[in-house]
Amino acid sequence: MTDRHKVYTKVLKTLKGIMKLSHPGHVVTLAMMVTGIVVSRNAQLSVMSSETPIEAKEKSIEMRLRRWVKHAAIDADIIYLPFAQQILGALSSLPLVLVMDGSQVGRGCMVLMVGVLYKKRALPIAWVVYKGKKGHTTGQRHIEVLEKVLPLLPTNSEVVLLGDAEYDTTEMLIWLQEKTSWQYVLRTSPQIYVHDGPASQPIDTYSFQRGQLFHRPQVGFTQSASVSVNLIGWWGNRHEKPIYLISNIVNPYQACKYYRRRYQIETFFSDQKSRGFNIHKSHLADPARLSRMLIAACLAYLWIISQGIAILAAKKTCLIDRTERVDKSLFRLGLDWIKYVLKKNLDFEPSFHFQTIEALNVR
Repeated sequence: MTDRHKVYTKVLKTLKGIMKLSHPGHVVTLAMMVTGIVVSRNAQLSVMSSETPIEAKEKSIEMRLRRWVKHAAIDADIIYLPFAQQILGALSSLPLVLVMDGSQVGRGCMVLMVGVLYKKRALPIAWVVYKGKKGHTTGQRHIEVLEKVLPLLPTNSEVVLLGDAEYDTTEMLIWLQEKTSWQYVLRTSPQIYVHDGPASQPIDTYSFQRGQLFHRPQVGFTQSASVSVNLIGWWGNRHEKPIYLISNIVNPYQACKYYRRRYQIETFFSDQKSRGFNIHKSHLADPARLSRMLIAACLAYLWIISQGIAILAAKKTCLIDRTERVDKSLFRLGLDWIKYVLKKNLDFEPSFHFQTIEALNVR
């Protein structure tokens, strides 16, 4: 049995055990896509099909995958959100740090992704794909993706939302204030006006020096002053310019501590792109089709991260990394472990059920 057959057989068996789609063939095709992505490390349908061990011509397999991503009855939210809910449940004993960010996928499309942070990696929770280029999108689109996340959260969970300057819209801030009890830390532009007492002024008119932290509580955000925020100016010694943040967290140092973790969602996109699955090279140009393709890419990512966590918990990293320390990321550990067990003809079981290292060590 070839390596591709081993991976496909096990992925199919696992997915059949946990998923019930409207048509049994849809689970088979999804297993083919997850296998193709992991084995080829590429999310282009033509490349996936070449690594799928099915008794059919590669072109026929590719057409099957294309029909799957075109199929209007296949709903990305219905299929993936149960996995996202399980991830959030597994992390519910910790503050759930959510990060929102966008990245280009396919041809002329953007994905707006919300992930939850764990061990310097962002695990995908929900997404919206739309036609567009890198840059600001609408507040309504921010709300659209967050509304997918809200019902998945465990009851009474502590939630902190992080985002770059693209996500400081008053629409989203009002939604957060009215619909959630979340804390948030968002970067903002120094050109935006705030109301501080009777005066209205651009944020960058506040004066402070490198190495200092500037804090103004409860200022009216934007010229409309429709929402009050805590304004923070953070000029770290390693920063060329100050970073301006808005937050509802009272302690500015705590807000900055959280914001330092915002970059970790970029590791998700780099894993999905140049360091991993190359989703940016997909030739798909339709947002709905790209959203369905992301089901397979995110399940593949969840498996790889879960595998990396399991190897850490089992203290087997020395077999694929340095003996004296762990240099590789969870993503790289997972990929390299699958390569290792296939090479050594060892048994393995794909897992799409997320568990923390702490939970695995307790068992």
